[in-house]
This record gives sequence, structure tokens and C-alpha cells, in this order.
Amino acid sequence: MNTKLLGVAIVSLLIGTKSFAVDFVTGAIIDNGGQQFEIDGPNGKYKIKAPNSILKSLPSLANPTYVKQSNGNPYSYEFKGEMKGNDFILAQTPTNIPGPERLQGKVVFDEGMGKFKIGNQIVDFGYTKVLNGYEFDDVSKKSFIGKNVIAEGEMVGDVFVMQALTPVGLFSATKDHKTAHDKAFNENPYRFIKKQVYSNEISKGKKSFRKTVFQKKGYEVKPGESVFLVTLSGRQGDSFGAVNGHFVAGLGEVKKDLSLRGEVSNAYVVNGKDILSGNTSLTNYFSNLVQGQNNYRPTYSFLVYGINKEKLQKFRDFLEPSHIEFRTKDLEITLDFNCTTETAKGLSLAGIVANHKRTWVQRTFDLNHLAIPLRLASVVGEAGEALGKTASGDKEDFQPRPAFHSYIDTLKNKKMIEELGIKRMDYVFYAQIPSQRPVGGAPSNYTFNLGVKHDSLYYKNLYDKYENNENKADNLSSEELLKYLPLLNKIY
Repeated sequence: MNTKLLGVAIVSLLIGTKSFAVDFVTGAIIDNGGQQFEIDGPNGKYKIKAPNSILKSLPSLANPTYVKQSNGNPYSYEFKGEMKGNDFILAQTPTNIPGPERLQGKVVFDEGMGKFKIGNQIVDFGYTKVLNGYEFDDVSKKSFIGKNVIAEGEMVGDVFVMQALTPVGLFSATKDHKTAHDKAFNENPYRFIKKQVYSNEISKGKKSFRKTVFQKKGYEVKPGESVFLVTLSGRQGDSFGAVNGHFVAGLGEVKKDLSLRGEVSNAYVVNGKDILSGNTSLTNYFSNLVQGQNNYRPTYSFLVYGINKEKLQKFRDFLEPSHIEFRTKDLEITLDFNCTTETAKGLSLAGIVANHKRTWVQRTFDLNHLAIPLRLASVVGEAGEALGKTASGDKEDFQPRPAFHSYIDTLKNKKMIEELGIKRMDYVFYAQIPSQRPVGGAPSNYTFNLGVKHDSLYYKNLYDKYENNENKADNLSSEELLKYLPLLNKIY
């Protein structure tokens, strides 16, 4: 096996005992019944020991009710804790990852062998899935040639099968690089982030980048520093049903090489992308060949360094009951239960409250809004609808793009920078991974707004007319839909 492949990462052996201090181990979860679980990883099997607060999550992670990987394999996880003999003592709920092993380097294509390689290791691409008529295809594969990537997957024989590939340095605490947008960014970074980046020229472009927005004087990032992020997914280019995008938040820490061991707490309902609601690694969330957001659309992220780790852990723990619900039930998305609302409730425990005026207490007791039968499934990437009574001023509560910017407004506030101990903030634009799939772009900023033709409801009507017609025979094929999809370019 290539020496760069990382399976179990052991930090230190406690001499004279049978206990190992461990960073993480990786593998699948085996449910043996009777609340007995095992980790099945590249370096062996380990019995899981954990408090009840963690054990209650394991059945739906080992055997999720509705969403499974389409290749028939179990999901892979990263487990944080401590090894005692053959027992692994879990310290937190496992994190979903693309595979149990990791490889980093430049992707090349060996013409003589007809094989892809990273260094001396032969690599291949993992399973993909056709959705809306498109998949991770040859265009996608060729786009990675010559690029330095973090690849995650597993060894199959002497071939490393890559299930996710993320550009090196994109989600990292290293110094940012020059881009074509530096002038506009430096003049007014927040105007660029809130307005200019959503132009089709940038959002539909192929250039990913990371820029530092704020850095405390004299501060240098060190390994072990906490990182917090909020991230927004754009609209898809292949469907009218995903115009609102998706919004989640996450946390992690800086590794020795200044890359990030990060994850997002991804609230997601039953879907065709094999996405399992729960804590999922950044590589898995953005770049998985099936589950990855960037296979379908661009993403926009805000990284924050220095917030207290214990506060961020409270956010992570709070969302787990919601993830269990998402994993075990075919839920209806409502005004009070969707990716944006659940994320915001958890963030309030970390002292991170969105900038818009209405509080969660006010919204909870607002009977007028509770009576609105809102089924806004677009907040998790599918079609949504909202009644005309929904006030546009409330969209930060449940619509991804307004919520994303409300949190950025909070985080850039000088008072909040001091209160939360923020030391640095970066902005990351991650372009859609190339393929035959039409390119997506900016998500909608409007649910319902008088005088704005191209709001979420406008595209909801197109979705129902062309893609989700009650008379299924009237639904357009992906080829026929192509002549209408350019209407999405009105969103910016």
C-alpha cells in the first residue's frame, strides 16, 4: 500500500497499558443487534463503546431507512475517540466520509498504461450515478488531470479507487493566492461576496478561489486552531427545482500541514444523490462523485478561525436529533423544519445569531406564520413553494442565500468579532466540477416578491410544468428541457 494512504491515525502509544490515544479511525459501522456495534476498517475490526447519547445515532448510520449508496456498499465514517484493547471508545457521533483511506498528489494520465495515477499509485474513479440525465463523466475525469488533489476512497487490490477529489489548498489555512478578482475584492470584499460573485461570469466560471477577508493584526494560524464555516450551494443548471440552493454550517480544526479537518452538519431529506443527513466531511460534502454539491452547482463558503471549540461542539450535538429524524423518516419540509432553520437553531447555542431582526422566539410564537402551509423543499435542493402571504423580510429564516448573508453580516460585525474571539475569516468560491451537465450558478435571493418575475415561485411553476407534471407523460426529457433552462441565467 502507498505510504501516503492514511487508514488509522495513531497519535501516541501509552507505554505499559493497553490503551491507545487516537486521533481518528475510519471504516463502516456493523450493527450486530442489541445495541452492539463494530467498526470495520482497513486495519481491522473494533467493538464500539459509547454513551447512550451517541449510541442512539448508530442504528440509522449503519442502516439508514431510505437513503443508501447506490453501489450497494455501506457508508464510510471517521470515528473520533480512544482505543482500549479491542474496544474503540467514541467521543462523538461519527462523520460520514467518501472512503476509509486518503491519497494526496497530482493526478496524471499515463498514456502508455492507459491509467490514471497519483505519484506511483494507480488510481481509478469510484461509482457515479445518472441524475437528471447526467453524471460524473469523462469530461469530469479529464478536468482533474494536472491538478493537486486530496483524494479519498479505498484500496481495491493494487488500485486506489477515488470516491471524492478536492483541490489542495482550497479549504486550507495557508496564505491565499492572487486571482483575477483581486481588484474588486480588495476594494470592497463584502460587496464582492454579496453581489459580484453571483454574476454568471463568475458563478458559472471554472476558477475556484479562496480569499482572506479579515485577519487580526499579528495573528498566524497554527495547527489545532478551531475553524467554523457556513456554506451556500448555488442553483443547479439542469433543473428548475433547485433554484434556492442549500445552506449548512460546520466546524473543524487546522491540521499540521494547515489543511482543514472539517465537516458540515448536513440536514438533508430523502434524495436521489445518496446524501445521508448527518455530519459529513468537507471532501465528502463538496466533492463526492455522487453526493458532492459541486457535481451539480457552485458553492460559496465563509471560513472563520478562533471561535471557542466547546461552543462549536454544542452546535454539532444539538443537530443530531434532527439528523436521526431525517435519516429515518420521509419528512415533509416545513417553515419550521428544514436545513436552514435547524442549522440556525443550533448556531444560536454557539452564540452565532443571524443578523436579521426577527428572533427564533418571535418566529416560533408567530401564529400567523405557523398557519402558513409552506412546503419549501427547495431549501434542501428540490422544488419548493411558498404562499404569497410569506413576507420577504422573513426569508432569512428559511431561504439559503438570505440566511447565508445574514450570518456573514453577523460575523463581520466588530462587536461579534470581539465576543466570539474571531481571528481570521476567509471566503471560498468552489466552481462546479465540469461535466456534460449544464452549469449552475447563483441561488435565488427571492421566494416571493412583488415585481420580481424570476423568484422561487416563478421557477416552481416551471418545475411543475416541465419536470414534475402530474401527467408524467408531459414531463420533458433532459434534451427537451435544455431549451428552457437558460431562463435560470436570470438569477444573479
